[in-house]
Amino acid sequence: MKKLIIILCAFLATVGIISCGSSNTPSGVVKEYYKALSAGKYEKAVSMTTIQNQEDIKAYAQKLEGAGFKVSSYEILSEEIADDGENAVVEVKIATSTSDNPTPKEDNKKVRLKKMDGKWRIHL
Repeated sequence: MKKLIIILCAFLATVGIISCGSSNTPSGVVKEYYKALSAGKYEKAVSMTTIQNQEDIKAYAQKLEGAGFKVSSYEILSEEIADDGENAVVEVKIATSTSDNPTPKEDNKKVRLKKMDGKWRIHL
């Protein structure tokens, strides 16, 4: 029984480390960003960007919410980290809609990221 508990704890720790580590890659951050937007968690999504001022985060989140911005699907196509290790571009296939245009529009988008304080952030 004791061995089973040790194995289970080791497994859970490994899963936790893998899942936390993946969100500090450019693709992981973009995935979390669009996941938050898909769930309507605009403030959480905007907090993953280079916008740092709390008032600006709230204002941008309200702008997205007011426009009825929705992400219906997204797929990471590629990731390219610059030689400096501080900038990256993630290409995403994404379907979005707004209140004015409720039919989802699919498009490929290049999302720029910048490393700030050791964390990747979407550069708006």
